[in-house]
Amino acid sequence: MPRLLLSIICVLSATNLVAQDVITLPVPPGWRVENTSYPPPWAKSLPWKGTLQLRFPKPFFDASSDFFWSYPILYQLRGNVINSDEQVRRALLEYDAGLYGGQFPKKNVKMDITRRRADNKYPVIVVDGFDPFTTKKPLRTWIVFHRRYDKKSDTTTILLLRSSHRYEKDSQVWKSLKTLFQAPAGF
Repeated sequence: MPRLLLSIICVLSATNLVAQDVITLPVPPGWRVENTSYPPPWAKSLPWKGTLQLRFPKPFFDASSDFFWSYPILYQLRGNVINSDEQVRRALLEYDAGLYGGQFPKKNVKMDITRRRADNKYPVIVVDGFDPFTTKKPLRTWIVFHRRYDKKSDTTTILLLRSSHRYEKDSQVWKSLKTLFQAPAGF
């Protein structure tokens, strides 16, 4: 009997390791870390389950900095999820509306999920939202959206590179975000 129990535990542990093929975003010097479950506490109405990692540069809250509102967001979610424009829109809208904490009506958030591609590969999403932290004013951000589904682990990985700076591939902000986080996230 103990041998059978040990075998079951080993099989369950191995299965769990495959299902939890976890990516950890790097933490550049001076950047702040935030890791939480998904959905995040500010967007509990989202149906998907998994983890969320965020990295914030020191000047994230400095409206005069090139890195104002510039950061990566990594979702690792169970199942083949957030795989349509409608689901992307819902995920981003609920995320942002929750961040705003009632300071900006959700109905006023506008999102353009265009067919424009970053590096001829990844969709660029433009969000006309709000900065609830520093300026307390409307804010436009650009998101480069990366997504893949791994059938073996039944995991969807999404990397959002987001900035208040217009997406331009040669911009120092976008080069930094891509260099620091794209490859480590597997994109």
